[in-house]
Amino acid sequence: MTTAHERIGAHDAAGSTSTTRIVLAALRGARSDLADAWHAPLVRQGFVAMLLIALGAFSPAFVAADAPLYDGPFFSHMTSEPARFTATALLLVGLLRLLDVWLRLRPAPGRPTAPVAAWAWWSLPIACVPPLFSRDAYSYAAQGLVVSRGMDPYRTGPIAVPGAFADQVDPLWLYTAAPYGPLALQVQRLVVDLTGGHALLAAIAMRIPALVALGVIAYALPRLAQRMGVSRDQAVWLGVLNPLVLMHLVGGMHNDAMMIALVVVGLLLAADGRWVAGAIAVAAGAGFKQTAVLALVGVAGLAYRHARGLAGEGALRSGVDEPAYARIAVKVGLVALAAFTVLTALTGLGWGWIANLGVPGSVLSLLAPVSMLAAGVSFLLTQLGVPGEWTAGVVPATQAVGMVGVLIGLVWITWVLAPRRPVAAAAAAMLVFTFGGPTVYPWYVLWGVVLLGATATHRRLVAAVCVAAGWLIAYSMLDLSVVNGAGMLGIAAVAWGALNLWRRRAELAAPMAAVVPGDTEEFDGDVRRTLAGLLSRG
Repeated sequence: MTTAHERIGAHDAAGSTSTTRIVLAALRGARSDLADAWHAPLVRQGFVAMLLIALGAFSPAFVAADAPLYDGPFFSHMTSEPARFTATALLLVGLLRLLDVWLRLRPAPGRPTAPVAAWAWWSLPIACVPPLFSRDAYSYAAQGLVVSRGMDPYRTGPIAVPGAFADQVDPLWLYTAAPYGPLALQVQRLVVDLTGGHALLAAIAMRIPALVALGVIAYALPRLAQRMGVSRDQAVWLGVLNPLVLMHLVGGMHNDAMMIALVVVGLLLAADGRWVAGAIAVAAGAGFKQTAVLALVGVAGLAYRHARGLAGEGALRSGVDEPAYARIAVKVGLVALAAFTVLTALTGLGWGWIANLGVPGSVLSLLAPVSMLAAGVSFLLTQLGVPGEWTAGVVPATQAVGMVGVLIGLVWITWVLAPRRPVAAAAAAMLVFTFGGPTVYPWYVLWGVVLLGATATHRRLVAAVCVAAGWLIAYSMLDLSVVNGAGMLGIAAVAWGALNLWRRRAELAAPMAAVVPGDTEEFDGDVRRTLAGLLSRG
């Protein structure tokens, strides 16, 4: 006859063994996935493309010309004209090659894309290089130091920590307080503390949360796509292996990576009927970047459809019980608000970010259609001799009209699209807010584009995403070329890339891959069965 202590010990041993089996199975699966991915020729070509980008990453295009990095004997030559030209050539060839590989990996009937683990191989070459295509990571490091020293990041900018940290920050943001959510700032503080206060190392280490985030996206997005009746190949190709993802979420290590990862997790949880956990996940995403709240329309729609016994996404003309949907939407909103309030209290940083929401929009963004239109109209009126006091109001007035259009679009998305096509609604809300807002940076586009990978997307929209990706890559190529003093080389590379896209125009508009089962279902089933066994022993 066994004693209570013996039974508890046996129970713990069984639980430990089962947990170990899960971990070992996951590790074996990851190793197998990495090996399978490496055997794909296009994955190896993408790796080489990223390696070229990594070799050019230490040029002044990404590192300030007066950075201490250039004081050492190894990197001191990188500021010379031949070195800058060579680095620019490496970066341009790498970007063009990466875009070409990605387009060739486009899934089609009978032709799957690369294994999802390809993202790890493509991320490896740039894992330890300086921040790419943006200097925001230097601001993150300085803000983390501000928090670490007990100052309020919502009231003071990086200038509050003069020295190596502040010297790295773009002068444009040196005096601006942080607009980010409290979770982002606490993660930045943690990274700064763990790197021992080394300014450059802290900035590079901001890539660790970004890599974790992309790993989460790579896990969750194909599963969300399958729940929506969409091929996992589409999710992997459009939302994980997208060059913009590698360039800006991994290379630029923006807070947007964690935000997008938590949004995808939240939608996946809601698709499985766990809408409370989904709303909490989205609220956590808002703790990194507040635009995550737009994805709550998707959580509400998925919760409604699960409650009605509806799987996946439906037709736009399908009926909706509007009062029932409204009640669920309110509950989702209240849970998210409560979760965000608790998370904010736990961080101890408060709500100061509200006053700083306009910081990103303080710079006129020519990538934003509304601001581009306004700037063009203002310039034209000035050339026609219209007084400056009249033209001064063109930009803010046009931006205000754009935001009204955004609000109208969000109402339609919330009330019409979300209860019928929830993931499409979350993607649409992100994209409408991005392109109707006053400021657009290349990584903003990923808020919605990643989610498009998990919803039925028309082939013409996919083609438009490819063209947009090409345009944004061209923008980055021109920017880095000008900074490195090789503008003509950048123009030539952009022309070559545009010609390549034009030649592929028929291929870009071809039908996407059909819905196919993936290995995620088998692995999910194994995990669920093991977890069920653990719970049954309790």
